[in-house]
Order: sequence, then structure tokens, then C-alpha cells
Amino acid sequence: MKYLLLSLLIIFSITGCQDSHSSKKKISLMGGYTSGVNPNSIAYQSANDVEDRKNKIEISKIDSNAKIEIAKIQSENQLLIAQVNADSQQKVAKTDSTTRIQTSQIDALTKKDDIQNTLYISIAFVIVLLLAALLFYINNKRNRDLKDKIHQDDLKHAQLLKEREFDEKRLHKMLDLVEKGKLSPDMEKEVIASLTRPTTNLLESK
Repeated sequence: MKYLLLSLLIIFSITGCQDSHSSKKKISLMGGYTSGVNPNSIAYQSANDVEDRKNKIEISKIDSNAKIEIAKIQSENQLLIAQVNADSQQKVAKTDSTTRIQTSQIDALTKKDDIQNTLYISIAFVIVLLLAALLFYINNKRNRDLKDKIHQDDLKHAQLLKEREFDEKRLHKMLDLVEKGKLSPDMEKEVIASLTRPTTNLLESK
């Protein structure tokens, strides 16, 4: 819009100068003819040259002013464009910074969740290992206790067998002594009573 106004201004200025020059020329021509001045004279041509130089100077001034205004407008446009670019870059940088911050926060939360999950898995694994070790210990203890009980039962059974064998040998020896008449009557009665006594009672008494 500013370029269009300046262009119209320049055109109107040039047109106005030319119209003024032509009107003056017509008036001078009319005046020359009325006053009797010859338009082909040197004085008349000099006056026209001065007028042309004035018109050229005016045109050059208008052209210079127009160029200055155009330069100002271009400078203002460049400043505006630079400001728009700066604002755009600032907005992009701000958006990029916000995005990076949000991404870093998401990464931090994700790492925190991963660490927590790893910790929970490790704790669960340790608990499972402890339970497995406890069950293994209980099972081994039961097996050892059972083996000890069986061993004690075996020892008791062997001891009973030995005691029974010893009792039987003792009775046989006492019977031999009875047969040979080497025992007193009271001892013989005791031996006979022990033979008639049930085996279970004999074992219980021992």
C-alpha cells in the first residue's frame, strides 16, 4: 500500500510539473505574440532551459525523497520480518525446551518405575529363595529326625534281642545247674517260677 501511494505521488508530481511548464510555455508564447517577442530568440530559449533545469531538480528531489521513503519502508519491513523471525525462533525454542523438559520428566518417571519394578522383583526373588531354603531345611530336619528315630528303634530292638538272648543263656545255665543239683531248693523254685512266667512280663520286669 505504501509503495502504491509513493508511486502515485511521483506520477502526480511529474505530471504537475509538466503541466505547469506547458502552461507557462503557452502563456509566454501568447504573451510573446501579444508583446511582440520572438519564441525563437536566445532569451526565450534560455528562459526555457532554466525552467527545464528547475523541473529536473524538482523531479530529482521527488525521486530522491521517494527512494528515501522506499528505503525506510524496506528497512521497516526488514525489521518487522526480523522481529517476526525472532519471535518465531523464540516460540520454537520455547516449545522445544518445554518438549525436552516434558521428555526428561517422562524418562525420569519411566526410570523410576523401572527401578521400583526391579526392586520389587528382586525382593520377591529373595523371598522365594528364603522360603525354598526354609522348606529344604524343614524337609531335611524331618528326614534326619525320622532317620534318628528309626536308628533309635533299631538300637532298642537290638538291645532287647541281646537282653533276651542273655536271659535265655542265663536260664539255660541255671537249668544246667538245676539238673546237676548244684542249686539250693529256693534257687530251683525261683528258676522254675521264671520259666513259667510269661515272656512279656519277664521283659517288662527287665
